[in-house]
Amino acid sequence: MKTWLAFKQLLPILVVFLVYGCTTPVPKSELTPKLYSGTEKNVAVGVIEARPYVVSGEKGPRFEGIMRDEFGMPIPSFFTPKRPGEERFVDLLSGMIKDGLSDAGANVSVVGLPAGSSADDAWKKMSATGASRYILMRVNESNWNDGGRSPTYKYAFRLVVAGKGGTVLGSKDLAGEETRRRGKHDPLDNYSLTYRRFIESMFSDPAIKQALGN
Repeated sequence: MKTWLAFKQLLPILVVFLVYGCTTPVPKSELTPKLYSGTEKNVAVGVIEARPYVVSGEKGPRFEGIMRDEFGMPIPSFFTPKRPGEERFVDLLSGMIKDGLSDAGANVSVVGLPAGSSADDAWKKMSATGASRYILMRVNESNWNDGGRSPTYKYAFRLVVAGKGGTVLGSKDLAGEETRRRGKHDPLDNYSLTYRRFIESMFSDPAIKQALGN
């Protein structure tokens, strides 16, 4: 009886594990945003972690969301896919932006920023790179709730482009909530594809393109 009860408890987790174990990996080329670098070819990129539950330490810097079984119960962390190394979520985003801008012909310096940094702190650190444009993303919310009966993704990003000295030249806010459905890819690749879509959307905004010299 105990064995059967234990199996019933593990069954939803095993189903999710088997489903995602058969997913198709996405090549890096498809995860890299298609961006325009503009006329200013030397740029600095930084991403600020501003999610309250991460800044407070309630959630770790690698947190992206919660994986749930078919009944909505959180899956233990050892079943949840991990990103490589000690990569923070903001490092993932800054790396994606760097790759997109580099492919577009820009010389990109990535500036690591502590969680909760102010824009002024970011401008000071970016000025040390000698870049002519500073690109700063602020993550105010990004939290996916994958699985269960009502999978969702909540997000709120702010993208700012400044010139030397921190003079703001353009900005774009993107926020909302989406209903999520499991796809054919690894769940982290699915979300990276979403991040790519959002990054491309913000960079294609006229105010951002003008600030970059497009």
